[in-house]
Amino acid sequence: MASTYLFLSVKSIEFLCGLSFITGKFTTLSNLVIFPVTLNIVLINYFLTAENLPLAIFVFVSNLFLIFSHWENYKGLFKMD
Repeated sequence: MASTYLFLSVKSIEFLCGLSFITGKFTTLSNLVIFPVTLNIVLINYFLTAENLPLAIFVFVSNLFLIFSHWENYKGLFKMD
């Protein structure tokens, strides 16, 4: 019962990021927000349910692709002045 809020928040984040990807608005922010979720999906499938691992890897690699395709927007995060 205590973990029900976590499921609702993760699904809300997934929905909002998916909506952002479809509309093309705030994709840079959505890539950063959804990255920990996709990493968690890969790790859970790797350690617990290996039969779904190819799909999880596809989602994770797709997220990495979106991050690298918008890399110009992320350069300011790693810039040290």
